[in-house]
Amino acid sequence: MYSITVTSHVNATPDTVWKTIGDPAAISGWHPAIASSSLDGATRLCTLGDGAEIHETILNVDAGERSYTYTITESPLPLTAYKSTIQVIEEGTGSVVEWSADFEPAGAPAEEVVGLLKGVYQAGLAALRQTYPG
Repeated sequence: MYSITVTSHVNATPDTVWKTIGDPAAISGWHPAIASSSLDGATRLCTLGDGAEIHETILNVDAGERSYTYTITESPLPLTAYKSTIQVIEEGTGSVVEWSADFEPAGAPAEEVVGLLKGVYQAGLAALRQTYPG
């Protein structure tokens, strides 16, 4: 099992950042790689810019902890057993957003999959920083 964590400071209060990212259905509103997203019960569908679809199950949303956890059930990504959590943590007058995952590479070298996921997370966190430049 591989694990990654990517963090980024955001110049906004945790409550403000959570309002942006706390609804799992709204990920397409802040993540540039996701063209559209929807939620049907606990099933989230993310459609990428190239039309590829990622099917996920939202396992838990904890507004008090400002976090949610999800798994990927079907995707073109070269991985299996993917479980991820995104969380907003208070830091001074701003926030830290932490995005972490455990997964198994499948069909590609581990370093390539790690790099792919880190790139996806970093793109989303960079977009949040631009939304709240401080």
